Amino acid sequence: MRRLFLNYYLFLVFVLVLVWFAAVPLVEYFASAPFREDYDRYYRELMRGTFELVTEDLGSIPPAEWSQRIEELQPDFGYPLELATIDEAGVSAAQREQLRAGTLVVGTGYDQFWRRIGDTDRVLVMGPFPAPQVGRSVDFLTWALVLGFLGVATTLWALPFARELRGFRRTAAAFGEGRFESRATTRRHSPLAPLATSFNRMADRIEQLITSHRELTNAVAHELRTPISRLRFGLEMVESAGDESTRERSARELRRDLDDLEALVEELLVYARFDRTAPDLELEPHAFRPWIEELHATLVAETAAQVELDCAIEDGRPVRFDPRHLARALENLVHNADRHGGHHVRIAARTDGDDVVVAVDDDGPGIPVDERERVFEAFARLDTSRSRDSGGFGLGLAIVRRVAEAHGGRVELTDSDLGGCRFTVRWPRTA
Repeated sequence: MRRLFLNYYLFLVFVLVLVWFAAVPLVEYFASAPFREDYDRYYRELMRGTFELVTEDLGSIPPAEWSQRIEELQPDFGYPLELATIDEAGVSAAQREQLRAGTLVVGTGYDQFWRRIGDTDRVLVMGPFPAPQVGRSVDFLTWALVLGFLGVATTLWALPFARELRGFRRTAAAFGEGRFESRATTRRHSPLAPLATSFNRMADRIEQLITSHRELTNAVAHELRTPISRLRFGLEMVESAGDESTRERSARELRRDLDDLEALVEELLVYARFDRTAPDLELEPHAFRPWIEELHATLVAETAAQVELDCAIEDGRPVRFDPRHLARALENLVHNADRHGGHHVRIAARTDGDDVVVAVDDDGPGIPVDERERVFEAFARLDTSRSRDSGGFGLGLAIVRRVAEAHGGRVELTDSDLGGCRFTVRWPRTA
């Protein structure tokens, strides 16, 4: 609070002093320049009578006595009276010409005046006028009141900021101590509200990353146990094998276990990349029909079930998507249907308004309604089997959801007219 008050208060005082001693004189100078003649005319009329009286008094005595007469008159004036020649008057050349013409000359600051006495080369000088002593007291009082007002205004301004900044400090300290649910709060219309919003978004992201890291670490430790145990068991079988055929069979099992382990690591890396940071998807317009027909041919060769394709998207209508990541998502859906379904898998692609819709249906047993949201969670399994044929890793559908979201869309699970599940991926056709 003290530092905030001092910084803002000193800044306001600096600005005020700058305006008072620099800006105001400049403004007065440039603002009065166009009206200089009017001001001169005003002060000539103001001082004309005084000059007339003094010069008339001097005209009644010889010039040799003028200096003594000025000394006698001086006590009656509150400003200096002097006599000088035109050349010694301390005025400009143009003003000397005015004096010779008999014009009363007004000083730049309007506090000193010159006038020629009759037809002589002598000049009567009045001023400069002294500044009033009471004016300094008024200036001092004015400055004291202004500075006091600034102090009160600064305090009123700094108090809510200080409270919110203290709240920020407590929130940041709590967050740094591991209480990742801590969030900053501000007044609705506070100037610090954008900062609080940015901080809370950062906190949400960090909390998400830490939670994801913790879950992924626990899951990796759990999932790696099975393939590692199988590898260790296989090595023991190789070492204890009594004949060559048993040894070769165990070696084949080891290679299959290594393939499983490699697939698991790849799935983990893909999931981690989507879960922790948004990947750089190449979302560009592509011809969708040739792409999905090529993908379909690949899936037919890789799966045991019959994979049917029904694409209602015309060749001439480009679709915005990332071919590599979308292929990974559809492959996961088809392999999931092949693993858990029956014998028939159907891929149907169409447009729905401004969206592209790709549905993958199977004729399997389906999934209960209350379990449908959970299947998209990482490492979630409804079938607890861990066999190579039906177990899987529990990451395929989680990756599908993240690919759909990265495309600006979503994935849904409903019933299929084939009797099993229908996974529908929907995303905007254009940006």
